[in-house]
Amino acid sequence: MIVRNRKWAGRGAGAVIALVAMLVMAFAVGGSPAYAAAPDIVAIDSGGLHGVVTRNYRLFNGIPYAAPPVGSLRWRAPQPVPPWPGVREARDAGPNCPQATGLGGLRSTTEDCLYLNVWTPPTLPADGRGLPVMVWIHGGSLQVGAGSMYGAAPLVSQPDGDAIVVTLNYRLGALGFLAASALDEGEGAGDYGLMDQQAALRWVQRNIAAFGGDPNRVTVDGESAGGISICAHMATPSSAGLFQAAMLQSGPCLAQSLPEAKAAGDAWAAGVGCAGPDSADCLRGLSPDVLVDRAPESASVVYGNSFLPRSPVAELKAGRMMQVPTFIGSNHDEMALWVWMRYGNPLGARLEASAYPAVLETQLSLGRSEVDRVLQEYPLSAYAQPALALTRAWTDKVVCNVIDQIADFSRQNPTYAYQFDDPAPLAPPSTFPMGAYHAAELPSLFDLTQLGTLLPTVMTPDQQRLASEMRRYWTRFIVSNTPDPQGLQPIPRYSPSAPTHLSLRPTGNQLSDTFATDHRCAFWAGFNE
Repeated sequence: MIVRNRKWAGRGAGAVIALVAMLVMAFAVGGSPAYAAAPDIVAIDSGGLHGVVTRNYRLFNGIPYAAPPVGSLRWRAPQPVPPWPGVREARDAGPNCPQATGLGGLRSTTEDCLYLNVWTPPTLPADGRGLPVMVWIHGGSLQVGAGSMYGAAPLVSQPDGDAIVVTLNYRLGALGFLAASALDEGEGAGDYGLMDQQAALRWVQRNIAAFGGDPNRVTVDGESAGGISICAHMATPSSAGLFQAAMLQSGPCLAQSLPEAKAAGDAWAAGVGCAGPDSADCLRGLSPDVLVDRAPESASVVYGNSFLPRSPVAELKAGRMMQVPTFIGSNHDEMALWVWMRYGNPLGARLEASAYPAVLETQLSLGRSEVDRVLQEYPLSAYAQPALALTRAWTDKVVCNVIDQIADFSRQNPTYAYQFDDPAPLAPPSTFPMGAYHAAELPSLFDLTQLGTLLPTVMTPDQQRLASEMRRYWTRFIVSNTPDPQGLQPIPRYSPSAPTHLSLRPTGNQLSDTFATDHRCAFWAGFNE
C-alpha cells in the first residue's frame, strides 16, 4: 500500500470546485450535458483513495474490503478493515488469493488478498443520481481466479445506460471452503469464501455512493463457481437486502452438507498432519505453500452451518429463495472444457473408443445399466470422435439440471433465460471442436487480462457484434432488471408453460422454446433425480 502523507483536502476541494463549475455549466445550457467528469479521489469509510481516470473509464484497484485473514483470523469470518491515514493509491490490483496455478498460470500464496476493484464511467450524472451497480463474483471451481482478471470497461458505458462494476477476490480452496471439526466455531464452518463475498457486498452498501453508485440498485453476477455462490446467497438469510437482482452464468445451485464436508475436511487435515478435534492451532500454523500444494481436490459450498442453514437446492425447490429478478443461462457445450482438459490437448492422450463406457460411468456418476442406456442414446457411430460423444452426453446431463432450476426460479421470481451458442468461440488448441464450452462467453463480456489487446483482432466481425449485443443485454438487466435493450430482441419472462430462452449466436440471436428438447432432457429426467 502506498499512502500519500500530504493532506488531500486541498486536492479534494479542488475536485469539488471543478465539479460544481461543471454542474453550473451543465444547467446553464438547459441541462445538456447531463454528466460531469468523475474525480480521481474519493473518500470511503476506511480512508481516501486515488484512482485512475481515462477517456473510457475510471478505476480504483486493490481496495481492501476486510482485514487480512491471517494468523488467528485464518478460517474465521472476515473482520473490518483498519483505517489508513491520507490517500491510498488505488492503481494496482491487490494480490490474488492463494491458489496453485490460477487462471493465467499465476501461483499465489499471499493470504492478505481480500481486495476489490471499482470500475465506473469517466463521467457521472451531474444531478448526483446514483448509477446501478453490478458486483461480479468470479468462477474457477472455488479454487482459482481473481477479480482483477475481469476488465469491466466495456460494461460501464453502454447505449442502454451507464453502470458501476465491482470485481472482488475471496478466499479459495482450503482457506475458503474447508470444513473440519477443529474449525467448527459457530462462524459458518466451510463457507469462509462466501462470507468474504458477503463482506464485499456490505462494503458496497456502505461505500458505493462515494463512487457515484446507488446501493439500492445492486445486481450480483457470477460465472460457474460465482453463480453457485450467488445461488447460496439467495438462500442465506443474512444476505437478504444486499442485492436487488441476480445473474447466474453456468453456475447452478449446488452445495454439500456440513457432515459430508466435515468428514472430507477431517480426512484432509489428518493427511497434512493435523488430526483430531483439537488441531485448530496445527491447521492455522500450516504454511501457505502446504495449503496450496496439498489442497483438497475439490471445494464446495457448505450448508447446515450458521451462515447457510439449509440446502440452496432444497430452498429453490420449496420456493424460498430471495425474491429478486433473475437472469440465468448456460453454454451449449458446457462440458467440452473438462473433456478438453483430459483429452483435448494436442500433446496429450486422446479418448479411445474402448474407454468411452468406463469414462461415462466415472465422469457422469452412472450405474452400469445407466451407461448402457447412454451408449444407446449417444452412440459413438453418431460422432466424429469419442471426445465429441462424451461432450454431448455430459453437457446434456448437466444442462438439463440447469433447465430444471430455471423453471424452479421462474415459479417465484421474474426469470429470464439465455444460452450462449457460438460454435467457434475463442478457444485453446484442441484435438476436437469445443463449441460453446464452459466460460467461452466471458471474452464477449469482459476485457480478460490474459488476452489483453489481442481479443478484438481475433474475434470475427460477427463475434464482435455478438459481444456488443451481449454487453447491452447484461447492462440493460443491471439498469432495469429486464433484458430488453432498445432495438434488440427482448428476452421474455420464462415460464415452465412457455419455456422461451434467447440463443446468443454470431449469426443472429434467436428466441427458442426447444431448450429442453435440444439437450434431450426427457431422456435425462430420471438420471437427475
